[in-house]
Amino acid sequence: MDQQLQTITQQVAALRQQLSDLMQNSNSADAELITASSTLAAQLEDYAHTIAEKRIPSMRTF
Repeated sequence: MDQQLQTITQQVAALRQQLSDLMQNSNSADAELITASSTLAAQLEDYAHTIAEKRIPSMRTF
């Protein structure tokens, strides 16, 4: 399972980098594309954080 989480983490990082590159190099960065990209970036960040929490649980208390 740990290998699968590591693979997913790498894929998420690669997607986030591709998204960043697209936004910086796109000549057609209209408002809809920027909004969708920002939303996706936030979701990928949350997903990466969730994966990290599963790999190394924090000491948080609820």
